[in-house]
Amino acid sequence: MGRPQRLRAGKIGDFADAHSSHLAVVFDPSIAYNDSILEQTMTRTPIAVLGTLAEFHHEPIPYNLHALVELVTDLRPDLLCLDMTPAQWQRREFDNLPPEYREALLPLAHQTDIVVVPIGEERPLAEPTAPGWRGRLITTLRHWLADLQHTAPGPAAINEGWRHHLADTLYSVIAWLGDNAARHAWQTHTAHLTQQVLEVVRRDPGCRVLVVVNVRHCHHIRPALAQHPEIDVVPYSRL
Repeated sequence: MGRPQRLRAGKIGDFADAHSSHLAVVFDPSIAYNDSILEQTMTRTPIAVLGTLAEFHHEPIPYNLHALVELVTDLRPDLLCLDMTPAQWQRREFDNLPPEYREALLPLAHQTDIVVVPIGEERPLAEPTAPGWRGRLITTLRHWLADLQHTAPGPAAINEGWRHHLADTLYSVIAWLGDNAARHAWQTHTAHLTQQVLEVVRRDPGCRVLVVVNVRHCHHIRPALAQHPEIDVVPYSRL
């Protein structure tokens, strides 16, 4: 199903008076009506972006991953976008993936009709680093991020309230402290994830889409997707 053809909003004309160089602009009141018709005829795709602290996959997760399975089972999205590469998906190379993917979401998709869509890049990304005091501060902030995961009572806690916003703030400060190359690489990766989700929506408009990525991307992906009128970015609880 293709995107509906955009309705013409109306005519805006310029009229020059024969005895004056001033221009007048005429507004057609049908513009608001036609825009309303456009919104009604457009197929909007609901998307929720769920954040994890999956980079700490070598650290123990305090909550039972069954809680994440139950959360996504209740949502029952049509498409599940994960930050893994198409090659990893095709070859079933899941060993190096975080436990949220490896032990929860991928087995769930295998047992249900949820379709996994890999949206990651082939090139692995390095974490931001810096010399001297900036490097020591980055290490401290990353310990704080790990503590956020250790103390989270469940997956919802990483996506709501103070933990969600604190994690985003810590990642932003780490990026600011780090080297320019790593910061640019992560910004490019976030843009890549966003573009991949957009392509998914354009291929399958109207599907219910759940995007599960590191929490550092959530606060950037959501507003970027919300700029597109065919997308309805919703909280995961309303998907």
